[in-house]
Amino acid sequence: MNYQEEKKYIGHKDQLMKVKRYKMLEGKASDVELIHVQNRSGMQFDVNVSRGLDIPYLDFCGENIGYISPCGVVAPEYFDDKELGFLKSFTAGFLTTCGLKVAGAPCEYDGKSYGLHGNISHTPGEEVSCRLVEDGELPYVDIKGTVRDAEIFGERLKLDREVKCFYKERKFTVSDKVTNEGFKKVRHMILYHINIGYPILTPDSEIYIPALETKPRNSHSLEGIDSWMKTQVPDADYEEMCYYHTLKPDGNNHSTVAIYNPRLELGIGIDIDLSTLDHFVQWKMMGAGDYVMGLEPANATIDGIGDAVKNGSMKYLEAGENVEYHLAFRIIKGREELEEIVK
Repeated sequence: MNYQEEKKYIGHKDQLMKVKRYKMLEGKASDVELIHVQNRSGMQFDVNVSRGLDIPYLDFCGENIGYISPCGVVAPEYFDDKELGFLKSFTAGFLTTCGLKVAGAPCEYDGKSYGLHGNISHTPGEEVSCRLVEDGELPYVDIKGTVRDAEIFGERLKLDREVKCFYKERKFTVSDKVTNEGFKKVRHMILYHINIGYPILTPDSEIYIPALETKPRNSHSLEGIDSWMKTQVPDADYEEMCYYHTLKPDGNNHSTVAIYNPRLELGIGIDIDLSTLDHFVQWKMMGAGDYVMGLEPANATIDGIGDAVKNGSMKYLEAGENVEYHLAFRIIKGREELEEIVK
């Protein structure tokens, strides 16, 4: 039966597909507002209205997909934007957006200090709407909102985000538009910190990154470059390793990366539009309690503003100009679905 036929069997649309706003009540998460989505595919996720419209929680049939840091969900008022202060409130979660003026390492540029990963993920959304659109036979949840990264005498950047999820489909999309609302040309950096954790990520997991070229971020990462695609048991003394991958494009200038757990026969695939997200970072962290793999599309390198300017990866927006970013996330169920991606 299609959705319209199924409606004859229900008293309320929540029996088939739900989108609900709620607030957390305890600890540093108190008053954080989220939007919960459940679409009857077995998939459910939450969008954090209070924190950049990011996605802290994603699971499928009770199995967690992302990595939740020891911080958990933290309200934006606890944000420390100096140096590495970001880490004190870094939920990680399934998706944390970094930018819009800087993404990556803390740095100084033109006499100004910038903290780790910028401010956008700690900024509450504005004009946020969520609705179930029931037009036609395939309803969908549509979440929209705006997040601003602006200051007087400085850059004025705006992020418009739309998250869309269709009925019974094990996938959802994130579409962003970043606009320079100021009157001068500005620098713009963005990175999508997509974090995969247990139980999808274990020593048995398979990492698929179709790389044309792989470069270590530093000398320590170089030591492990031959095993960048392998996971291992948690190690309390593990030091993170990061790699820059040049992704192989398909005919539409897209590329798909994935992590798959053969024991669970479950994984996650991420489709990336390379026309604007032309860099890709892999964050490999096999620490005990900090066991996570970051699959991170970006528009520049992440070793400071000066480095990105010097190596030519820095992006700019003219006054009034905008740029769009598109990501699609798909729950992989079974080896056959994985092979559709890796073929």
